[in-house]
Amino acid sequence: MENLFWLLIIVVLAGVAIWYFNGGSTNRPAATGTRQPTVFTLQLGDVVQYDSIDWIIEDKLTYNDDGWEWVEYLLQDGDHISYLSVEDADTLEVTFTEKVSDCPVDNPPASQITYRQQIFNRSEKGTAQLNRQRHPERAAETCQYHDYSGPNETVMSIEIWDGQIEVSVGNKVRPYQLTFLPGDGESVYRNDTRRQPA
Repeated sequence: MENLFWLLIIVVLAGVAIWYFNGGSTNRPAATGTRQPTVFTLQLGDVVQYDSIDWIIEDKLTYNDDGWEWVEYLLQDGDHISYLSVEDADTLEVTFTEKVSDCPVDNPPASQITYRQQIFNRSEKGTAQLNRQRHPERAAETCQYHDYSGPNETVMSIEIWDGQIEVSVGNKVRPYQLTFLPGDGESVYRNDTRRQPA
């Protein structure tokens, strides 16, 4: 009788686990197959769990500066949008940022910027072509970019699109701080979440 009790408990726990990983959670799309996404293989519809939020990948943005490429994933949770940037240089650099509207900057931006009492120093700048996974038919767009480092692994990214300035602020993250769950390869929110100049 005791063995039957424990067998029943195991069956119930297995059922709950299957329900959870197949879309039982409010924001999570149903998983397909056994594909396990990594920071390098994320696709549309995949889930990025970070800071107790399930972010859905709504676009993959590929930047190219004269042959040097990096990827930025557009993440969405309801009406909230953030960006996960992945750059595989000498070391892997992953950042999580959000657009801000309370950081006025000049064009061109200064080499040092103070934002919310933190000092950010420019570490990189250049011009890049941008291609979007959700809209591959579009011609590549061009932006000027300025990357900054701040205290305690904070980061700032400034992009200039036809004179329009977009500022994003966030922090570096470690891949182990992120959990990736497979989606179905499709947009979840369906609405147009194209990255636009601020």
